Amino acid sequence: MYARIEKGNKRSLLQSMISTIKGGGTKLTVLIILCLQNTLFTVLRRYSQGILRETYSKYECLLLGEIIKIMFSSYMIFDGMNSVERATRLRLILSKSWKMFILAAIYGCMNILSFIALRNIDAGTFTVVAQCKILTTATFSAIMLNREY
Repeated sequence: MYARIEKGNKRSLLQSMISTIKGGGTKLTVLIILCLQNTLFTVLRRYSQGILRETYSKYECLLLGEIIKIMFSSYMIFDGMNSVERATRLRLILSKSWKMFILAAIYGCMNILSFIALRNIDAGTFTVVAQCKILTTATFSAIMLNREY
């Protein structure tokens, strides 16, 4: 089920993670990646703003993070498809994704407000609250959408 990195195997860690994601361990892998991403993002923001006293645009920082997510998602969706299949899949995604605009706007506002919250509370408390956000989302999707995890 999970790809192993053995001594004689030349695959990199990233290739191993991608094969795990494409394999049977998708749910666990996504949960672990989300937790790591939220934790590292919080710690790095707190360190750069609190200790290093760097000034940067929170909007540019969030935009760069979203671009990285889009690039990774695109790779995962379109990997192994020919150009006709890619065009068909892209049209399908664009025709159905307009419904998510309101949620994306709320998510963007929440991320902007997280910069303000992180300045006012310590990184540990903020990280715990951010992890509860993931747990709450999964719980409500299980209850409201009758999903099983």
